[in-house]
Amino acid sequence: MKKILIAMTIIFIGAVGLFIASQQAYAVSVPVSAVVASNSPEVVVEIKLLTSAGQEPSSGTTVPSMSFGTLAHILPSGVDAGSWFSNNYFAALIYTGSFGNRYEIKSTCTGLVSGGNSLPTGSFGLTPGYAAADRWDGADPATAQGPQPVGSVLGTAGPAIATNKSIYRSETAASNRILRAFYSIPPKAVGGADPYTGHVSIPLTQPSGTYSGTVTITIAAY
Repeated sequence: MKKILIAMTIIFIGAVGLFIASQQAYAVSVPVSAVVASNSPEVVVEIKLLTSAGQEPSSGTTVPSMSFGTLAHILPSGVDAGSWFSNNYFAALIYTGSFGNRYEIKSTCTGLVSGGNSLPTGSFGLTPGYAAADRWDGADPATAQGPQPVGSVLGTAGPAIATNKSIYRSETAASNRILRAFYSIPPKAVGGADPYTGHVSIPLTQPSGTYSGTVTITIAAY
C-alpha cells in the first residue's frame, strides 16, 4: 500500500509541471519619443522702461515695446534744447543660451518713419552694457553672473538705426550671459557734446507725425 501512494504522488507533481509549461506570454509594445531642440544659440529679451538717468533696469517697468511718446524740446533745467528728444529710454535685457556655440548678438533697425518722412539716422541711439551684478531668474540671490568674460567684446555706443550693429561677441568658451542694450532718443549732452559717436539731433523743423519702426535683436553662432 505504501508503494502505491508514492507512485500517485509522483504522477500528481508531473501534472502540475505540465500545467505551468502550457501558460502563454503576451507582449505589448509602447512607442516612446523625445525631441531634442535645435542647439542653435537663442535669446530671451525683456524690455524695461527707464525714466531717470542712471536708473537700474531692475527698477524699471517691464513693457512690450519701446514707445517714446511725445518728444520734448525743453530740458529739465528749463533750457530749450533746440531739438526734439525723449526723457525716457529703454533697456533691453538679453538673456543668452549658447548651447556651447560661440555667438554674437546684433541689433538691426531700418529706421523710424512717418509716411514719407524719417527721423535722422543718428537720432535713435544704442548703447551696449554689461553688469557683473546681473542675475538669472531663479538663481541664488547672492550669486551674480560675475565679470565680463576675458576674450568677449562689448559693442560700442552709436546709432541704433543700423544693420547688424554688434551688441556683444562671446569669448571662445561661449558662456551664457545677461547683456544690456540701452535705446534712446537723447538731446545733446551738457556743453553741447554728442551723447555717442554719430549722434544727430532731431531738428525742431522735423515734420510732425508718429514715427515708428522695428528693432530686431538676433543671436548667431560664429
